[in-house]
Amino acid sequence: MNLSVGLIAQGAMWEQLLKQEGVPFDYAPLDSQLESRAVLIINRDLSDTEQRRIEAYLDSGGAVLGSAEYLRRVCGTMSRSERLEYLVSDHDEIFPDVSLMDASILAHIPREANCLRTQENTFAVFAGKLGGGYAVILPFDIAAAMRDARAANKNFYSVLERLPTERVSLVAKGEMRRLLHGALEYLFHARNLPYAHVWYFPQGVKNVFAFRIDSDKGSRNEIDALYEVARDNDVRMSWFLDVKSHEDWLQHFAFLSGQDMGVHCYEHRVFDDFEANLKNITAAKRKLDDASISASGFSAPYGMWNAGLAKAIDQIGFEYSSEFSYAYDCLPFYPSMGDHTFGALQVPVHPICIGSLRRVGYTESQMKEYFRRVIDEKLLHNDPLFFYHHPTHHCWEVMECIFRCIKEKGIENITLLEYARWWKKRLASSFTCTFENSRLIVNSEKPSEDTVWLRVSRSSNEEAIVPLACDIVARDIDLHALPWKVRTRAAVPADIRRIREFDPRSKMGELITSLTRKFTERRVR
Repeated sequence: MNLSVGLIAQGAMWEQLLKQEGVPFDYAPLDSQLESRAVLIINRDLSDTEQRRIEAYLDSGGAVLGSAEYLRRVCGTMSRSERLEYLVSDHDEIFPDVSLMDASILAHIPREANCLRTQENTFAVFAGKLGGGYAVILPFDIAAAMRDARAANKNFYSVLERLPTERVSLVAKGEMRRLLHGALEYLFHARNLPYAHVWYFPQGVKNVFAFRIDSDKGSRNEIDALYEVARDNDVRMSWFLDVKSHEDWLQHFAFLSGQDMGVHCYEHRVFDDFEANLKNITAAKRKLDDASISASGFSAPYGMWNAGLAKAIDQIGFEYSSEFSYAYDCLPFYPSMGDHTFGALQVPVHPICIGSLRRVGYTESQMKEYFRRVIDEKLLHNDPLFFYHHPTHHCWEVMECIFRCIKEKGIENITLLEYARWWKKRLASSFTCTFENSRLIVNSEKPSEDTVWLRVSRSSNEEAIVPLACDIVARDIDLHALPWKVRTRAAVPADIRRIREFDPRSKMGELITSLTRKFTERRVR
């Protein structure tokens, strides 16, 4: 069996998602030999003839993934239209990595839905037998959801009553990514096939840690104190410089040994149009160049993102950017708007920082506990451990606690630039995989980067991470000889839904934050 995914229609975002997951795929026109693909993704409407072709593929034992809108009438399926605010796992066995996934769209709920509950506590996703094969039927098209650029104020989970808040991507793209991963893994395992995809971290390590600094108006003493914490803990951080605030002593940053520098802004704001953003960012980049400070990455003030900003980022030539109003708690991918895909890789971080927790009155002890819980959760979800901070918020002991926790768990420190560059090498790796008699035959188009590894899982909830073929084009892997480990899943908090319940204190905090930012922007003008 060819362990590949067949995409029945070309689509830039679907291709990105499958490359992000790292699963072999190709395009599978419905008049081709469909039975050679382990899973088909139905990403467009079907004609009556094509519907019968999909039913024949299912009758042969095949597996399909698609939205209820595209799979309507296949094997008699039906759906209803309904407003979908979010999906929640509710201890779901098929999608254990989905926690609470914001969507806020008009959805098509399959009549057969049997897992993942809506805000109304009704099922929204079908996963199980369909015809003679298997299917996962979703209430929306994942690729369309991943292109959504809306932002919203959201509460984030904490065991404490007061919840931290930030303005972030309305659609929870990290949860979307885990939904796709869970769907593909389920369908492969349902067919008694191993699931093989490129691992998310270099050289098979279990995770990586990066710490982003947005230097917002930090004084020289605060910058030095922050650098001392990093140096004492042997942590290399990614600094994004608020250039105007440090203009008189910008050269100082050139002497922060081992640290990576990027651009945050000149004026601390994001504009709606391309020209204004380009002028602002170019001014910052020019000042850094004059100070002999190399800056390959960008992060926007307040984590804001829009198409005009993305165009300016591309125009200047940044290798990557990081804006949580476009994506957070997710693997990297390239932003898109309409039919256009932007050129700077988006490297998301966790959007709640020490400042977010200060705003809701957390003590330093409570902050430490918050970050320990998020680190543990991210490790179980295989999400990169990427966090951020501002020097004006101090709390050096909290930072040291995060650094100690990372070291105790044996996680490698990396800069965002290093990870972005490695991720591009990962995207360039290309392989096919066949399965026969408990063996995987992995074929690469060329010898692959030796830091790119392969993750293989099987239905017993076991996984193994092994090198992809490095100095050879083909590799024969005996599944019985792999170093299998049982995977531990994150437990979804029983009260997870409360983060979407109305909280008047959060609304008041959002209003104060919004007014503060508007006042700051007026002063900039």
